[in-house]
Amino acid sequence: MKAIIVAGGKGERLRPITNTVPKPMVQVGSKPILEHIVDLFKSHGITDFIFALCYLPHVITDYFGDGKKFGISIKYTFEPVDKPMGTAGAILSAKSFINDTFMVTYADILRRLDIQDMQKQHIKSNAFATLHTHKKKGPDPKSMVQFDSNNQITRFIERPKSKDVPKNFAWSNGSFYILKPEIYHYIPSDKPSDFGKDIFPALLADHKPLYAYPTDGYFIDIGDANKLKQAKETYHPV
Repeated sequence: MKAIIVAGGKGERLRPITNTVPKPMVQVGSKPILEHIVDLFKSHGITDFIFALCYLPHVITDYFGDGKKFGISIKYTFEPVDKPMGTAGAILSAKSFINDTFMVTYADILRRLDIQDMQKQHIKSNAFATLHTHKKKGPDPKSMVQFDSNNQITRFIERPKSKDVPKNFAWSNGSFYILKPEIYHYIPSDKPSDFGKDIFPALLADHKPLYAYPTDGYFIDIGDANKLKQAKETYHPV
């Protein structure tokens, strides 16, 4: 199974570090964030990657090359810095490399995740899409997910305020997806789109089976200097 890692973030809240280094290449311990993510995939047998790049792409391509020295295979796609296409639109340029079920994640999140078990659930449930979900932390999560006792997703709330989050919404979108290639039919090519705001609600409206894979383990979205400091203090490599 192929994995697309969207690694185009400018990391504006991590300035001045990201003036010359793209956020995925910021060091946590002895490695860039992106290499830790690759290591997680490798530990579960995933070695075929597409890196979707945008900001300072040469820093990433110079470091990883074709992936052979890391024991993986990498293809690259490039998104114009002045025309970001959103979290879903960012994978459009990888479409030609996809012909089967694939994975998508983002290069600013460190987590513990049993990818193989998530794959098993995806297959068993015959899901159109399976989303890693993690326990809600903080008052204003980016994207909330509601699912039933069988883990089938019933509702999304994107970037809610605390007062708008129902009490039974305990899970956040973990931004790690297993997707059927038909997902591309739902991603517009002429305008930006986001998975949580646009694509997944459209799939629900079209009665596609979406499932959550809920975990309560380590998860950190490195969005600012405080989160970077926390990651450096708490993340233990695979």
